[in-house]
Amino acid sequence: MTRRKKLKKPSELLNLYSQKLNLGIEKRLSPVSFELHFSYRSPRVAHISGYVVFRTGWVLEFDEIITQERIEIKKVKYRYHVMDRNKKLIFRYDNVPHFPKIRTHPHHKHTRAKVIESKTLGLLEVIEEIETLIVKEGI
Repeated sequence: MTRRKKLKKPSELLNLYSQKLNLGIEKRLSPVSFELHFSYRSPRVAHISGYVVFRTGWVLEFDEIITQERIEIKKVKYRYHVMDRNKKLIFRYDNVPHFPKIRTHPHHKHTRAKVIESKTLGLLEVIEEIETLIVKEGI
């Protein structure tokens, strides 16, 4: 019989990060609803997932795996997938290493037409980009 170690309390820094995301989404005007799930894999590793529904019917689905290294939060893996009300891709950011020729490898952005370079973004920055697109396109 294998004994499982009891998970120690998540780090305070990871807790603060989760609170920042929650408050950041709540302060936005565009989201109609959202769900945010935090799963702590260890005291210093967390998986964050969920979705945000916008007034346009657009949906942002997201996943992040973050770690605490000393006093910093590092994003190990991420995916921010935005689709319209018909579930067609608008754009997606991720860091899956499947486009090695892109200068910002493994970070990239999928658009409806192509895959382009991108920097590492956070959830709140992606929501801001979506809101800008909504206003720009007059949706």
